[in-house]
Amino acid sequence: MTLNQLTETQAGVIKQINDESLAIQLLAMGFILGEEIKVERIAPLGDPILITSGTNYISIRKSDAQQIEIKL
Repeated sequence: MTLNQLTETQAGVIKQINDESLAIQLLAMGFILGEEIKVERIAPLGDPILITSGTNYISIRKSDAQQIEIKL
């Protein structure tokens, strides 16, 4: 399952990030493998998606969310 398949308020654990440059960017912002990630809000047209991990909030494109594999 990928992050873009979650609905608002659903959470999962980051299993793998398939895009290396995205993985480096997320790591720099505190999003690491094995960390719980939650979808806070989804924009009305489905893009972007507001996600949280711990105390970090970021907005991510739907295309980037498809690269993040999670487990519920």
